[in-house]
Amino acid sequence: MVKTRSVNWRKYLATFIVGLLLSWIAVGPAVAQALGEPGLEEKLAQEATEKPNRPEFSGSVEMYSQYVYRGLGLSRDSVVFQPSMTVSYKGFSANLWGNFDTNERNPSGRTNPNRNAAKWNETDFIASYSREVLKNLTLSGGIKYYVLDSNNAPNDTLEVFGTVVYKFPWFDVGFQAWWDVANLPGWYLRWDVRKNIKLPIQMKWLASNPSLDLMAGWSALLSNDRSGFPTEDGSFYRSMHAGVIEAGLNLPVHKHVTITPKVVYWYALGGQSTYTIRTLSWDGVQNHILGGVSVSTKF
Repeated sequence: MVKTRSVNWRKYLATFIVGLLLSWIAVGPAVAQALGEPGLEEKLAQEATEKPNRPEFSGSVEMYSQYVYRGLGLSRDSVVFQPSMTVSYKGFSANLWGNFDTNERNPSGRTNPNRNAAKWNETDFIASYSREVLKNLTLSGGIKYYVLDSNNAPNDTLEVFGTVVYKFPWFDVGFQAWWDVANLPGWYLRWDVRKNIKLPIQMKWLASNPSLDLMAGWSALLSNDRSGFPTEDGSFYRSMHAGVIEAGLNLPVHKHVTITPKVVYWYALGGQSTYTIRTLSWDGVQNHILGGVSVSTKF
């Protein structure tokens, strides 16, 4: 019988709490000042009541120096483009997302290792419903279907997910649970802290003030598939997984268009994750830092 490694959950819980406190210390004063601006609450209430009762459409194109998915580096030495389109109405939404690798080089490719050619290798479809059940508490749920290139995965897969988000005065705290019900059975769990800070900067070429998006997240993965998530000792991969820190500067160049430069850092949380992430990443490392830019629109 193969023994599984024990996980020091107290260590990761302490890390999560420290992250919350640091986020509070970092952004609390700025948020308190913003909340003190005269008429801010009235302005937000007015915007909510004036929101048109019609479907909303949004889209974006993101360019990154690497495709990193849940801590796994799924590209190397290339630029990736990731377009996305979403339509939403009264809590329901449908999203179509894709990944285009300008030079796919998967060393473990099933049919064409190190293809060394541009390739559209993933298309995802998400259908979901979201509702604020209590003041500041929002629940969401839905499905995500992955259409994967046969060189990188033998089959497509399907996940069912649920999320909880609570808006504190200083930041938003969220929890996500994703259950793969198809070809990679198991759970992916994630906790994150997010904050948008409006900057007191005015530029003539911007439609409104820029803002800063900050996010820190931590995840765990509980897999029931040894081949999909290999471990050093051959046991099931059930471990704290990856952490992520992200910052983006929103520049509203038009009423309906925003350009956002971003920097993202993914890192393994130790234990089983170091070996598993390094093994599955195309570049063979467990930590990834990447930069990119997003152009988004909403109407």
